[in-house]
Amino acid sequence: MAIPTWTRRLAATNSEQAPTGAWLTEHEATNGESVESLDPVLHYLDDKQEEAVSGAQIITTAKVFKALADVCRAPEARQKITETTELAHTACLMLGRVYSDLTSEQYEEERRAEQVFLLVQVLRCICNLAADNDAARHQILDAGGIELLAGVLCSVDEVRKQPLPVGQAAFGATLNVSLDNKECTGALVSSGALHVHLKTFTSDTGLPIWPLVSSSLDNLCEHDSAAQQFEAHSDYARGVLRSLARLARTLSDTSVNADDAVVLRGAQRTLLWILCEVLEKSATVRKQLCTPEAVLSLFDILEFYLLSNSKELDDDGEDEEEEKEDDREEAVSQPPNKPLPQAANRYADAVTQAIIGISGEDEALDILFTNPQLIARLLSILSTDRTNDSQSSRAQRLDAMAAAAALCLGNLARSDEHCTRLVTEHPALVRTLIHEWFASRDTNVRTRHAASGLLKNLCLPAANKPTMVSFGLVRVAALCIDTAVIPIQANAIGILRHLINSHGDNSTTMQTTLGLLEEHPTAGGKKIRALDELLKVVRSTDIDGIRCEGTRLVAAVAKRIYLPTGANKNDPALVKAQGLLEEKSFDIVSPLVRLVMLDGQRHPLLQQESLVALTVLASSDCLRARHITDIVRHLAAPADLPAAKPEEANEDDKEAEDAPKTFGQALDRILRQEGAVWPQTTLQAKSLVSHLCAIVNTSSSDIFELKGLDFLQTVLAPNAK
Repeated sequence: MAIPTWTRRLAATNSEQAPTGAWLTEHEATNGESVESLDPVLHYLDDKQEEAVSGAQIITTAKVFKALADVCRAPEARQKITETTELAHTACLMLGRVYSDLTSEQYEEERRAEQVFLLVQVLRCICNLAADNDAARHQILDAGGIELLAGVLCSVDEVRKQPLPVGQAAFGATLNVSLDNKECTGALVSSGALHVHLKTFTSDTGLPIWPLVSSSLDNLCEHDSAAQQFEAHSDYARGVLRSLARLARTLSDTSVNADDAVVLRGAQRTLLWILCEVLEKSATVRKQLCTPEAVLSLFDILEFYLLSNSKELDDDGEDEEEEKEDDREEAVSQPPNKPLPQAANRYADAVTQAIIGISGEDEALDILFTNPQLIARLLSILSTDRTNDSQSSRAQRLDAMAAAAALCLGNLARSDEHCTRLVTEHPALVRTLIHEWFASRDTNVRTRHAASGLLKNLCLPAANKPTMVSFGLVRVAALCIDTAVIPIQANAIGILRHLINSHGDNSTTMQTTLGLLEEHPTAGGKKIRALDELLKVVRSTDIDGIRCEGTRLVAAVAKRIYLPTGANKNDPALVKAQGLLEEKSFDIVSPLVRLVMLDGQRHPLLQQESLVALTVLASSDCLRARHITDIVRHLAAPADLPAAKPEEANEDDKEAEDAPKTFGQALDRILRQEGAVWPQTTLQAKSLVSHLCAIVNTSSSDIFELKGLDFLQTVLAPNAK
């Protein structure tokens, strides 16, 4: 800022009467290295403040603070000044004076320019003094400097009208004072500094200092009280989102200067992390953004990040190291059913998480689902033709957009009404989800997971199940059971469980059941049977959720095959299916037995379902003798998996030692109602033992394992009466 010539002349003649002038002369003579004799200057600025800011003396005072700001750039110098002087106190007093003058009085243009010049130098002094200097920050806080900084940001017009140098000095001081200092940050937040930071992004004039403002805002948002401020002012989060969308549009313009683009990307990056952090901390803020406009803006921002070169978005060198790690990983061969790792874009991932968080709020269900523009955007993304080259940048971009759209739509499909409307009104979308996004092994793993999760939700309403089966979902889900991608495997099993449990729709139930027993050709020409793959999974997996849900599906298949509802028991397909289950008898019985033993204490419902399935297998029919012999065989055989352990690892030692070692012991405890056993589970166990005894008593004992048979007759049978 230019200083009028007459002012400079007056300053040269009158400043010598004050110690500030002498100190400046001495300071300049030592090339700015001397900070000696500073106490008289500080005392003068404290005691004769009126004189220091009046007439020509104001320029000399400003020069003193400018010189001190330059000195404080050196870490050793500012540390020494903090320890030996009261510069922080003096600077805050002067800040208060100039702030008061600028906000309470009307000055002529030249006089106001002098006041602003002094303000800038005082702010620079505070900024440099507080850099990596926690002691100085506390001194500034104690002197009331934090509230004064917030006041300058809020009330001095030049902060916005003249971002360089006034805004730069003000936000720079705020940044350094708030960095890693909880007390100063909290004081700034409570003084209303958040609003001023956010307001800066609405003006083009503040462009040069956006990175500085965003970094300062990031400091403020790390304080716990910041989330409360966002909750109390709904326009805060919306303002951040509007700024992000605006930055995305600006950076998409190829005419943007390269240097400006770097500045804008830095601000955009920081604002994104701020928004994501606030959304993660506060459900209230997520609810504030439960609007179609907000979600549509997030999809625009997501598309921008996917279109951008990820290397251009970073300036910290992290991507280079990650790229080297990825190169090493790609040299390792991958399992045949596991796709190669997909290119990561952490900014796109962050935006996707924001979309998921907002659309996952209950308040969003009707507001977002009933908006035609948003639904049309989601359907458009999921319906876009995808190139056959799965490794092309376009295909990967479409995959990522589709993953976000499917996750968002999956969150909105959490009610039967919404699920039914999607299937009824958009059958083409459902077919695309099944055959292009879920079935394709070339699709990004995240997208397949998102699509399968949405399909799983759509399978819940009874009205949708016949349609989903008619669209070929059973075959697609069956072929996905053998995948090495656990989330997709879990969704495939869940889809089949929903379809097979079609109460009142026998046709859908039977089609699903028989679909698991049919041989389906894979893309490589090999034929696989879903039941075989399912039995392999429940036998070998070490993931509780997969084992439990997979075994429940096995139990459902057994019940549907042996207890068909409304079907002809002599149907050739049904008889063939029963014969197949006979061949797989041991592999079917084993997971049911393990589920009773392994998870019964934690999940009584699973224990109950497994006992029901075992009872069905043991029902009095000579064709099922093999099932019965396998069940009896398990009664006394040691379990091949450890028995159930309680949830609390610190309390499980004694109970683990006392846990049943065989299926027979587990049944005995259920019959005697030891531990947390449902009454209906005890009744089901009695029914199972009764069926076993009925068959054993009418069959030759030679076909049964002797130890199991003895345990059944001497221990279980008496307790089952």
